[in-house]
Amino acid sequence: MPQFIRSKTIALLVAICSLMALSLPAAAPARSCFLIGNSLTWDTIPERLDGNVQWHVDCGTPLPFVHKNPGKPCVKSSTLWPQALKEKQYDLLSIQPHYGDLAENIAVISDWMALQPKAVIVIHTGWAKHEERVQEYALKDAAGAIKHSPAHLKALLAELRKRHPGREIRQTHAQELLERIAQDIAAKRAPFSNMQELYRDEIHLKYETGRYLMHNAMRRALGQPPSAVGFEKLAGETKRYLDQVLATLP
Repeated sequence: MPQFIRSKTIALLVAICSLMALSLPAAAPARSCFLIGNSLTWDTIPERLDGNVQWHVDCGTPLPFVHKNPGKPCVKSSTLWPQALKEKQYDLLSIQPHYGDLAENIAVISDWMALQPKAVIVIHTGWAKHEERVQEYALKDAAGAIKHSPAHLKALLAELRKRHPGREIRQTHAQELLERIAQDIAAKRAPFSNMQELYRDEIHLKYETGRYLMHNAMRRALGQPPSAVGFEKLAGETKRYLDQVLATLP
């Protein structure tokens, strides 16, 4: 092929590739997320979530305490919520109720929602200690201090939607996931003999099982694909079962 034809062919190919690159849609920017909660939020492994993720995590505390005492969270990698929520607008805001007065929880969540008017809200429901989980989940009355029960969650969500009409509010459904597993254990459909096998102490979950479940429940609530990164030691049968449980989420 003559040199001038080869040069023109190369130039034409370069031009075509350039036009194709210009016509491709730009990559969507990574979504930003801020998480507020205690060690049950930490059990979702926030540092492995996708996108620009920050958190304010204080151990063993209810939301009203976090709201009033933001200065010294137990997780040192935290970004203090007053600074974070006032200086930046996030795409998603995850908040974890945990005991305390129901009305006070609603008030502080509402305050944080007002600081982030464009954020999709994710309520990370948390869960009770394994010895108290059944009793709390069965509660039908939402009066008094908040518990890890569908009744309390329903009351909390109803009031938040009343105060913030039109806001998108999602859930991690953590309570429901553990209840489904408990029912499967009772029916001998789960690879566990009792619920304590998912816990590493009275309330926190084991890395290889419970934390895999809650990490992917949070990812689903945030609109992220499931991930097994960091869970390579999770047994195949157990992973398949937990994935089936996660697939039942709305």
